[in-house]
Amino acid sequence: MRLEVKGINKAIKELKNTGLEVSDKVDAITKSNAQEIEAEAKQRAPVDKGFLRNQIATEKKADAVYGIVANAPYSAYMEFGTGGEVEVPNELKDIAIQFKGKGIKTVNIRPRPFLYPSFIKGRIQYLKDLKSYLKSLTK
Repeated sequence: MRLEVKGINKAIKELKNTGLEVSDKVDAITKSNAQEIEAEAKQRAPVDKGFLRNQIATEKKADAVYGIVANAPYSAYMEFGTGGEVEVPNELKDIAIQFKGKGIKTVNIRPRPFLYPSFIKGRIQYLKDLKSYLKSLTK
């Protein structure tokens, strides 16, 4: 499952073009925020034996690009629910469709979102942190 902050790639590219020190700082801000989203998702994740929680991790994809993944095979079913209980936020419809079952059997599991709410909260803080850093550069 991949979630992105819209418009952020352009802003990061512009910041990175200003020099190495800025690039390193933007990477550090991005990494820190990704790790905060991971920690929040782990707190929100439903726990039986802890496998799902232990499968949530931050992965570096490129400079200033980090992904938070939930690698348990049933992560999406816990996030979105199953059967008649499915709830998918509009911006995740394209992601969620790949987990749609074949309708062979009906299992109704209510959604227990952990990653998306953490992402929503985290992206707000991420934008604040980047704006604050940008403001400090222009002083």
